[in-house]
Amino acid sequence: EVARRYDNLFKRGADNKYPSLDLVRLEKWYFGSKRGRVLDYGFGTGANLIHLLECGYQVDGIDATIEAKRLVERKLAQRPDIRPRAALKHIDTEAVSLPYDDKAFDYVVCLSVLSLLGSRERIERVLREFVRVMKSNGKIVLDINGPTSEFARRGKLVGDDVYEYLGGPEDIPILCYCPGDENKFVDLLKPFIVDDVGFSAHKYVGNEIFEYIACARKP
Repeated sequence: EVARRYDNLFKRGADNKYPSLDLVRLEKWYFGSKRGRVLDYGFGTGANLIHLLECGYQVDGIDATIEAKRLVERKLAQRPDIRPRAALKHIDTEAVSLPYDDKAFDYVVCLSVLSLLGSRERIERVLREFVRVMKSNGKIVLDINGPTSEFARRGKLVGDDVYEYLGGPEDIPILCYCPGDENKFVDLLKPFIVDDVGFSAHKYVGNEIFEYIACARKP
């Protein structure tokens, strides 16, 4: 449902040209601007992926939305200066593993994605795959929607921290996992050494976002 929803959004022209401000900060503060190979899991419109390429990283992007891959391929075709350091893949929604070798990445970025996996079990499966494909002491930045996010506030609670969210009238209903507090988020990250956890939030013009953010390392 999530892949179909975002395929429809991208077909209708949805785009985002600006990277996450959290990523812009944490690339410097946490990654230390030390170049390496990055996995951008759920690259969407490619704004974060392109920012990382511009910062000098080698970036592998993967997404379950085929329209996202087409959109970002078009963007990269206009950027011959960074295109050689990018590799895009589409992952099937039924996949149970990532199509990468063990210990392949220095970094993983997973922003605005985890809640969309819809359940704690699916998130835990993805996190185990992140551990597998990361090098020892590799770093990861990831976030998840909290209990006051739009997904939770405007969604219908249908399970333990699981909400059914519709959005606009043309959208496909999706399930979103939004942990009720910071401790629940940290508990998800047991495979990692958590160096820091915080949140990013705003509320204006009828929109409200609240996301927990973690910086962590593979043991």
